[in-house]
Amino acid sequence: MRFQVLAALLLLTVSCASTGGLSGAGDVNFAAASLLGAQLPPAEARSLQPAFLQAVEKGAVGERFDWRGAAAFGWVKAREARVGNLKADPADAPPIPDGLDLSETYETEQGLYALTRNANVRLGPSTDFPTREQLVSGTGVTVIGKVVGKPWMLGEVDGRVVGYIHESLMIKAPGTELDLAGGPRRQAVMCRGYEQRLSFDGRSDLFEGVACKEDGRWVVKAPQQDEPVKLF
Repeated sequence: MRFQVLAALLLLTVSCASTGGLSGAGDVNFAAASLLGAQLPPAEARSLQPAFLQAVEKGAVGERFDWRGAAAFGWVKAREARVGNLKADPADAPPIPDGLDLSETYETEQGLYALTRNANVRLGPSTDFPTREQLVSGTGVTVIGKVVGKPWMLGEVDGRVVGYIHESLMIKAPGTELDLAGGPRRQAVMCRGYEQRLSFDGRSDLFEGVACKEDGRWVVKAPQQDEPVKLF
């Protein structure tokens, strides 16, 4: 009996190693954000999984990972890191800078603010974190999260998260003073953009999307583009 238990554990270890030690994916179809990819049979979707997981977990921006199944093939390219679960739209996961600390709990949906003077933007909610850039007085900043219990705002400018700004340097943007601000308290979810090329059943498509790590598993979100995915 002891030998059988050890054999079973060894088999499980080998099975996990087959995906390069990355997060388990089960029967998830990581091409499901594509009209063509959603038609992949389970066996083909499993062939895609190792390349997809390598891209979103370990890939450098622009790094490409090829895959091939019995009837389908393609590649996955890693794109920039993003953050999810802080916006009212669950599919809205804006890009974030490298090294941004997201370990806090946030009061979300704070609205539009303006800087009252030049402000250092930091990679974390403390002066102990390095300064990433400086924004000039008057810059409009959408605050997607106020750190609970700390005077720091996580700001977004032109659709990209820039970092943390001390709240003493900000006021509600002119004309929005009476707007209600403040949504539910949330924790950030790490996300990753990706690009995929897929060929199956005599057709190919090229599309972009975002995947977020929720409860230890990667979940594919809707494509991050205004135009339909390309089918050719």
